[in-house]
Parts: sequence; C-alpha cells; structure tokens
Amino acid sequence: MNQKELQEHYKRVFDTESGKQVLLDLERVTNTTRVTADSPNPYSAIFVVAQQQLLKRIRNMTQLRTAKIEKDNVK
Repeated sequence: MNQKELQEHYKRVFDTESGKQVLLDLERVTNTTRVTADSPNPYSAIFVVAQQQLLKRIRNMTQLRTAKIEKDNVK
C-alpha cells in the first residue's frame, strides 16, 4: 500500500461525521493541550506525548495531500 492509498483509508474513517466525533473524543480523553508531571511515574509524560503524536498523525493523514500530488499540481 502506498502513502496515497493509506491517506485515503484514514480519510474514509475519520472524515465521516462519526469519525470526527471519535477523533474529538480521543483528543478530549488524551488531554492534547498539555503534558503534566503530576504523577511520580517518569514515563507518564512520555505516554501522554505518544498519545498526542498518534492524534497528530491521524489529523495529518486526513488533511494533507502527498508530496507527489502537490508536485503534480504545481505549474
């Protein structure tokens, strides 16, 4: 599977109304706006950042077009 096909799969899942609601809920439960060190566990911040990066990946894959598509449209 190439990058364009993968992006299309992401779009099919997350560009629907249901997919958008799921993504909003994931952002809410992962608290994407901050990283805290409230816990004595030193790995807790790493876990939160990993969650945030996963959501960022989903957003990027549903919004960005591949470089090849962009290059083809540049004249």
